[in-house]
Amino acid sequence: MFSISVPFYDFPSSPILIIGALGILVALAVFVITYQKYFNSPLNKELQLKKKALLKEKKELTEKLEQIEQDLKNLFNDYKN
Repeated sequence: MFSISVPFYDFPSSPILIIGALGILVALAVFVITYQKYFNSPLNKELQLKKKALLKEKKELTEKLEQIEQDLKNLFNDYKN
Protein backbone atom coordinates (compact mmCIF):
# COMPACT_ATOMS: atom_id res chain seq x y z
CA MET A 1 0.00 0.00 0.00
CA PHE A 2 0.96 3.56 -0.54
CA SER A 3 1.46 5.70 2.45
CA ILE A 4 0.86 9.34 1.61
CA SER A 5 2.16 11.71 4.20
CA VAL A 6 0.56 15.10 4.51
CA PRO A 7 3.04 17.85 5.28
CA PHE A 8 2.45 19.54 8.62
CA TYR A 9 3.83 22.97 9.29
CA ASP A 10 4.47 24.25 12.79
CA PHE A 11 3.22 27.69 13.64
CA PRO A 12 6.24 29.94 14.06
CA SER A 13 6.84 30.68 17.71
CA SER A 14 8.88 33.82 17.18
CA PRO A 15 7.87 36.55 19.66
CA ILE A 16 8.08 39.21 16.95
CA LEU A 17 5.55 37.36 14.80
CA ILE A 18 3.19 36.88 17.73
CA ILE A 19 3.44 40.54 18.75
CA GLY A 20 2.89 41.59 15.13
CA ALA A 21 -0.19 39.38 14.80
CA LEU A 22 -1.61 40.77 18.05
CA GLY A 23 -0.91 44.31 16.83
CA ILE A 24 -2.82 43.64 13.62
CA LEU A 25 -5.76 42.20 15.59
CA VAL A 26 -5.81 45.22 17.92
CA ALA A 27 -5.70 47.61 14.97
CA LEU A 28 -8.62 45.82 13.28
CA ALA A 29 -10.63 45.84 16.51
CA VAL A 30 -10.00 49.58 16.98
CA PHE A 31 -11.02 50.24 13.37
CA VAL A 32 -14.29 48.29 13.70
CA ILE A 33 -15.22 49.87 17.03
CA THR A 34 -14.50 53.45 15.94
CA TYR A 35 -16.32 52.89 12.62
CA GLN A 36 -19.44 51.71 14.46
CA LYS A 37 -19.26 54.46 17.08
CA TYR A 38 -18.82 57.19 14.45
CA PHE A 39 -21.68 56.13 12.20
CA ASN A 40 -24.05 55.55 15.12
CA SER A 41 -23.13 58.85 16.78
CA PRO A 42 -25.87 61.48 17.17
CA LEU A 43 -23.22 64.10 16.33
CA ASN A 44 -22.65 62.68 12.84
CA LYS A 45 -23.84 65.43 10.47
CA GLU A 46 -24.14 63.05 7.53
CA LEU A 47 -26.48 60.84 9.55
CA GLN A 48 -28.58 63.85 10.59
CA LEU A 49 -28.93 65.06 7.00
CA LYS A 50 -29.81 61.60 5.78
CA LYS A 51 -32.41 61.20 8.52
CA LYS A 52 -34.01 64.55 7.65
CA ALA A 53 -34.11 63.64 3.96
CA LEU A 54 -35.67 60.27 4.72
CA LEU A 55 -38.30 61.82 6.97
CA LYS A 56 -39.15 64.37 4.27
CA GLU A 57 -39.41 61.63 1.66
CA LYS A 58 -41.59 59.55 3.99
CA LYS A 59 -43.93 62.51 4.49
CA GLU A 60 -44.19 63.09 0.73
CA LEU A 61 -44.85 59.42 0.03
CA THR A 62 -47.49 59.28 2.77
CA GLU A 63 -49.25 62.28 1.25
CA LYS A 64 -49.12 60.69 -2.21
CA LEU A 65 -50.48 57.42 -0.82
CA GLU A 66 -53.34 59.23 0.93
CA GLN A 67 -54.16 61.05 -2.33
CA ILE A 68 -54.15 57.77 -4.28
CA GLU A 69 -56.39 56.12 -1.69
CA GLN A 70 -58.80 59.06 -1.86
CA ASP A 71 -58.84 58.89 -5.67
CA LEU A 72 -59.55 55.17 -5.52
CA LYS A 73 -62.43 55.71 -3.08
CA ASN A 74 -63.86 58.41 -5.32
CA LEU A 75 -63.48 56.21 -8.39
CA PHE A 76 -65.13 53.28 -6.63
CA ASN A 77 -68.00 55.51 -5.43
CA ASP A 78 -68.45 56.89 -8.94
CA TYR A 79 -68.48 53.35 -10.33
CA LYS A 80 -71.13 52.25 -7.79
CA ASN A 81 -73.43 55.17 -8.71
